[in-house]
Amino acid sequence: MEADGRRLFYTGDFRAHGRKAELFKRLLREPPSGVDVLMIEGTRLGRAESSQDPTDETAVERQCVEIFRRAEGVVLVAFSMQNVDRMVSLYRAALRADRDLILDLYGAAVTLATGNPNIPQPGADRVRFFVPQAQRVKILRSGRFDRVRLIHRDRIYPEQLGPEAARLVLSFRPSMIRDLERAKCLHGAEAIWSMWPGYLHDERMLDFRQFLDRHQIPLTVLHASGHATVEDLVRLAEAMKPDRVVPIHTAHPERFASIFGHAEPRRDLEWWEV
Repeated sequence: MEADGRRLFYTGDFRAHGRKAELFKRLLREPPSGVDVLMIEGTRLGRAESSQDPTDETAVERQCVEIFRRAEGVVLVAFSMQNVDRMVSLYRAALRADRDLILDLYGAAVTLATGNPNIPQPGADRVRFFVPQAQRVKILRSGRFDRVRLIHRDRIYPEQLGPEAARLVLSFRPSMIRDLERAKCLHGAEAIWSMWPGYLHDERMLDFRQFLDRHQIPLTVLHASGHATVEDLVRLAEAMKPDRVVPIHTAHPERFASIFGHAEPRRDLEWWEV
């Protein structure tokens, strides 16, 4: 953004360890010039991370393959459908483990919205769609039957989940618990939590935790962060050479001064001049 001859650059949330890592490398090679202020995220600053956490999407895919191959039944994966990189990792892992990837109507909408035929979507090999009760009710109320027609050839129904469980990787959300219990498809199931682990401790996840205990479903936390490492934050700032660095989206803005030297933490709702 440019105003009165001053240039402000906002990074948004980014990472250099996703499936589009080459885009970050290109930015480092060809950074914008004359940046006065760099507003940069710092979500991972201060977060405790295990040395055993996957470092990138390739590592996530590799570990998913191991779990998919060993699981006796369906593998339930809780992840953000908007994390398209993760969806691709799960799809590739499912194919390698000889399983089908099961998405819901929201997943179908997200994949089609990418406009990228390489993303798993209706019509793709071994991609199928399950419509849970909550989504069926929404379709009935809205009359949007076109969304169901879009996936009807690739649809899997509750009565199919049990017999086919050992060949399925199912995108999961807690609102689907009753659907899966009624389908009696949880024998030998395993679960993967593929989001920030901190969410698991939220009281809203109590039903999910009780569901796992009730059916003795083992849970594996398997996630590569959607945010940049501190090292990559520094690499970007060094490439762009801004006059000032303003931290945003971080719980530890005070740490930026020791990392960047020319940081200016700003409070939310504070007006300041570029």
